[in-house]
Amino acid sequence: MTHPTEKTFALPADATPASGGKSVRAGGSIIGRIFDRTCETLVVLGLVISLLATILQVVARYVFNSPVTWSEELSRFVFIWSVFLGAGVMVRYGGHVSVDSLIAIFPKWMQRGTWLLSNFVMGATCVTLIAFGWQIVYTIGSLSPAMRMPLRLFYASVPVGALLVLINLIRGQSGSFRERLRDGVVIIAASGLAFWIFIAGGIEAPAWDPGTVVGLGVIALILLGLVAVPHQMMNGVDSFILLAVPFFLLAGQFMNEGGITERLVALATNLVGHITGGLAHVNILASFLIGGLSGSAAGDAAGLTKVLVPEMERRGYHKEFCCAVTANAAVIDNLIPPAATMMIYGAVASVSVPRIFLAGIVPGMVLTLGLMVAAQVMSIRRGYKGLEHRATGREMARSLKGAGWAIPMPFMILGGMRAGVVTPTEAAGVAVVYAFLVGAFVYKQLKMRDLPRILLQAGMETCMVMLILGASQPFGWVLTAEQIPQQAAEFVTSLSGNPLVVLMLLNVFLLIVGLPLEANPAIIILVPILGPIIQAIGVDPVHFAIIVILNLMLGSVTPPVGILVFVTSTIAGASPGKVFRECVPFLVAGIVVLLIVTYVPALSLFLPDLLMGVSAK
Repeated sequence: MTHPTEKTFALPADATPASGGKSVRAGGSIIGRIFDRTCETLVVLGLVISLLATILQVVARYVFNSPVTWSEELSRFVFIWSVFLGAGVMVRYGGHVSVDSLIAIFPKWMQRGTWLLSNFVMGATCVTLIAFGWQIVYTIGSLSPAMRMPLRLFYASVPVGALLVLINLIRGQSGSFRERLRDGVVIIAASGLAFWIFIAGGIEAPAWDPGTVVGLGVIALILLGLVAVPHQMMNGVDSFILLAVPFFLLAGQFMNEGGITERLVALATNLVGHITGGLAHVNILASFLIGGLSGSAAGDAAGLTKVLVPEMERRGYHKEFCCAVTANAAVIDNLIPPAATMMIYGAVASVSVPRIFLAGIVPGMVLTLGLMVAAQVMSIRRGYKGLEHRATGREMARSLKGAGWAIPMPFMILGGMRAGVVTPTEAAGVAVVYAFLVGAFVYKQLKMRDLPRILLQAGMETCMVMLILGASQPFGWVLTAEQIPQQAAEFVTSLSGNPLVVLMLLNVFLLIVGLPLEANPAIIILVPILGPIIQAIGVDPVHFAIIVILNLMLGSVTPPVGILVFVTSTIAGASPGKVFRECVPFLVAGIVVLLIVTYVPALSLFLPDLLMGVSAK
């Protein structure tokens, strides 16, 4: 199973992308390699230009006292193009949303047919986006407000990106050139035929049975608004605040490569490594310290699995237990600012991102404590000892000094936003520069030759998140047009008008939804529906944001998806099924913390109300 929204990429210098998420040695035609490298370079340049324009905005405002009016618009423009160009690059790396296990259940002789069917669906989607996307490009004639640039250049990113996806989809077919050409012709012909029959040509069916009519009615409901799909997709990623997502992901990459992460782990080891189950506590505390800086749960889970799990195994901890600790500890990351999940929730729900950042800190501390209690109980029962050596005062001071450059980062980010000095996106840009300078010139572990790989990794991870957000925007538009959120609110409130009962029902619902769905797409799909419900029962939207995020992140350690479990077990070579069983005590602790957070709203609202004032619900 492929888990797109949290996937991390490993791009060796001599590798070129291939279909199905595999990386192969540089090969193929020279033109193909040039084409791939050009697209990758454009994605990286888009990320770099967005970052530089954002930093320029901060410097011009506070150093030269002369704000730049066009920097935000430029950042958004190149960011949008980077995302949709990255969509094509991701096809070559197999990074798009897919559930490969569905294909695996078929006999081998049928798997190629089902694989071609999935490619046909992608091809039909691309043809639709190309056709209607160009229609929008040709009809829009207005200019952007700051740079006076034709808006059609913004909207052209959607059909161009779809065309790039279609090209790489055909290039990615396996077999000889003749077989790839044949499959490509089949995909394009079938996609074009479906487009013409269902969209351009229309269908007449005077004698179809009711079931067919209902089925085609659903299709018609979707197709009627297809002309708005490219427009809605572009609007879904056209947000300055969402630029904070790639910047924080890039800051996390610089932290890992620049030695900041390992120094925070060393600090956590000296703090709690000596107690019973010491390395399990180190694992949990390290996630709390690191998660607030990198904002990527799966990235932190992968990094800590590589660093801590081998050492835990060497000291007698069972491998599956080590993976379970690491996976559950990574849940904390999405409650500690600046988590990407928080930024996506704020953008979708139109809720203050700085308030959500502050609201997650205390619940994150409570979850950290709850997981440490579970780890302590299990360690006592299994006889997991702490480190023989307890850190001396001098060693503690040395580790504090080593981590001294990393500790100020969250205070700098939150303090800058709280004081109104920088926006969340600008704070993320400052965090990137800070992490780069510390890793490259203070710790001297970040090498210039690694920058292209790091930038491409951050760019691809950003594309995965943003494409889901963009693709979900038309879905939310249809929900709003059909008044489904309002109907859902009326149904739930008709069951009970008691906010405590409604919150319990929503918790159960979100826990169930979190089993098959990952957090980011679930937020994008559900928040527009649940928003009117919490408004009807008078729940603070910032408080509810933490409830939703914690609910859905608990799903990341439960089957069948369990992204964090699959990340840790794959890297450590453990059985995912056994790791899931080891997760049960931690999951119980997480549910207890969830109930506390749900019914004690002060835990979430104390800091934002204290530092930013009480907001109107």
